[in-house]
Amino acid sequence: MHGVIHPHLRTRAAGLVSTKERFGAEPREELSRRGLRGLPSEDVFASLWPRKYEGVAAQFLVEDAATDRVGGYASLHALSSQGRYVKCSVAADPDVLGPEALTDAFALTVNYGFSMWNVRKVYFWVVDLGLPALRATGVEIVREGTLLEYVRDGERLRTVRIFAVYREAWDAVGADRVRRAVEAE
Repeated sequence: MHGVIHPHLRTRAAGLVSTKERFGAEPREELSRRGLRGLPSEDVFASLWPRKYEGVAAQFLVEDAATDRVGGYASLHALSSQGRYVKCSVAADPDVLGPEALTDAFALTVNYGFSMWNVRKVYFWVVDLGLPALRATGVEIVREGTLLEYVRDGERLRTVRIFAVYREAWDAVGADRVRRAVEAE
């Protein structure tokens, strides 16, 4: 371990603001009401975002730090103290946040998961091919699985990819990246 990881919530580009628990497609509905675009479909949200039985560990609105405009939503859920993991979901409008704030939103959320709980990895279940905003942090992202035709999205079935960030990789690269981003604020 490279030092204590602090649960930072703000950089000069992005901020995480604690919010009430929302499940399934509820975050998407709220983000759509706020005029955000570029989000996963309602079907994808309903399938991959936390359900009431999964348990929410923490949820945040993601803000552009310069304007305080809400640009996305982040969730840490399905925390398993025995398996030592937590699932993470981040959905944001890249046109509202921009690349730096989007990368910081992913970094702050993963960092929060590692700083608050004794987990060995943070999981992402996505229909995308990868996690480019998280990859921009420089941390190693491991593809742990693929679920073919797992999620119904309208009339088609979509493949889900499961990615993980391990604590060792986060300690080596991610925590320091967050610390530098916070100090630049």
